[in-house]
Amino acid sequence: MYSPEGFPDEQSLLLRLKKSDKAAFDLLFHQFADPVITYIRFRLQDEHDAEDVLQEVFIKLWDKRSSIDVHTSFKNYLYTIVQNSIIDHQRKLKRKKYHPAETPPDTQEDTCQPNDHYQYKQLNQLWQQAIKRLPVQMGRIYVMRNEEALSVKEIASELDLSEQTVKNQLHTAGQRIVKIMQQVNTFFL
Repeated sequence: MYSPEGFPDEQSLLLRLKKSDKAAFDLLFHQFADPVITYIRFRLQDEHDAEDVLQEVFIKLWDKRSSIDVHTSFKNYLYTIVQNSIIDHQRKLKRKKYHPAETPPDTQEDTCQPNDHYQYKQLNQLWQQAIKRLPVQMGRIYVMRNEEALSVKEIASELDLSEQTVKNQLHTAGQRIVKIMQQVNTFFL
């Protein structure tokens, strides 16, 4: 069975992927790489880092192929991998020491196209609106995790909450933000 875009349907691709079908993996990559990289660029604001994270996302997808549940939303599963990969990348950047011989991030050559900047601006506005729609504590937890790159344990300690409460709030926030983002970005549809 095929989708309107000409790709085999998602469930059949996932079944094939679970059986280590490289062609199914390639089809999923071609179907999702563009919207995923657009989203990662928006979050990281760096072309090279975005490409690195995109590779990490699809490597993780391949590595975890046997544990994919074909009866749940693949896009939500992929979104979780993307979010976790972005957070991991931000943590690495946080730990990395700045070396004077390196070019500071704000002076690096800008490789983004004008249309990319427009997309970033739109996504950023939507992202901020989505976060503002969350209940106050949920929004604070979400920002601490995704923008400040704090661990669940650090958030729980700072807000005097259990780790499970933080995890539940993050899960719910992620679901709500995905629903809001679905309005304009086909990656989340």
